[in-house]
Amino acid sequence: MMGERNEGAVLPKIGVAALLACGLFPTIGLFSPGLVLPQIERAFIDTPNVKLLTELVGTLAGFAFAMGAPIAGALIARLGCRRVLLPALLLFAVAGAAPALLQDLWSILAARLVLGFALSGVFTSALAGIGALPEGLKMRLFGLFSVVGGATAIILFPLIGAIGHFGWQPAFLVNLMALAAVPLAMTLPRTLGMAPRQDAAIRQDPARDRGLLNAAMIGLLVLAAMAGMGMLIGPIYAPLYLVQLGISDTRLFAVPATCGSIAAVCASALYGRMHAVLGIRGLWAVAMLAMGTALVLAGISTSMMLFTVAVVANSAMVALMAPNVSASAVAFSPPHLAAQAIGLANGVMFGAQLAFPLLAAWLRSVAGLGGVFLLFGALVGLIGAGIAFGMVLARRQVAEPASS
Repeated sequence: MMGERNEGAVLPKIGVAALLACGLFPTIGLFSPGLVLPQIERAFIDTPNVKLLTELVGTLAGFAFAMGAPIAGALIARLGCRRVLLPALLLFAVAGAAPALLQDLWSILAARLVLGFALSGVFTSALAGIGALPEGLKMRLFGLFSVVGGATAIILFPLIGAIGHFGWQPAFLVNLMALAAVPLAMTLPRTLGMAPRQDAAIRQDPARDRGLLNAAMIGLLVLAAMAGMGMLIGPIYAPLYLVQLGISDTRLFAVPATCGSIAAVCASALYGRMHAVLGIRGLWAVAMLAMGTALVLAGISTSMMLFTVAVVANSAMVALMAPNVSASAVAFSPPHLAAQAIGLANGVMFGAQLAFPLLAAWLRSVAGLGGVFLLFGALVGLIGAGIAFGMVLARRQVAEPASS
């Protein structure tokens, strides 16, 4: 049954498990083909533009996911989480496993496009469901949702590496795991995540309806874009920077990424406690300042140890920001628009990753490879400092009338 907004929805443990299980699928759906892309390229070597098409096998689902998340949010607000999540899980499994049976790259790309849209329904349904829960539980589960995704990454890549010895096709079969979540999802309340017609306070005073794109939400979209870009900078540019430091052993390239994944899981697990201490805005300020500092240090590093520490710190801060995006979307939007806000904010977070290579190319042309870390880190740090300064001013304005 549904409670009031300040109380949140009441779910049995199996319903909570259903929502958390959905944290598996962004990692599985988006990244499972990565390790077998070279095999796919060799298998379709006679296909025109095979290099570009093979890269799109790895990236097209992410594009569809980012584009579909706001649409999924609107559907959830109208239909509820369960009626979006169940078909999305089934479509995810079918489209995700289909490349194992397909015989040409264009068909595989079509399947990956469908998978991305299905994933947007799975991901946004789970977060909208969590967002409807009581405040304390909601914040813990936002963090645990990210923990599930991070832990999946640690397990998935060795698994895909082992499966890849039997060919590239079996790697896509891991997407069938979505079928196991279907019985769990069937236990969710029909109305979970469904938007109320309108808040009582707004019915009494329509001027209180801030709409979806209010000032706080627009600011959140900027922060979400920064978080999304921060997710990419380590995995893509850290190996290139290590080469610049004179490191050529490919086994060492995995050290920052592996340590960063472990740090991200730990940071996600602490999100609920960090939120309780700092609040949403305070967490943004601390995470942005720390992330900016870490990236600046990475950009001026002359040793692998310092660079690895900086990349690990960046990964931990991004892991705190990701659940804070969804928590902020719920806090900054009217209740009847919460699902759309979650979809929009997460769509921007992942969609910004598509634009980051263009920004990074420009930064690299201006200040070299180190400048990608240094200048982007400076921008993130300035945003964090601005949030902290705004919080200090707001507290002073509240304190002054009280003392007068």
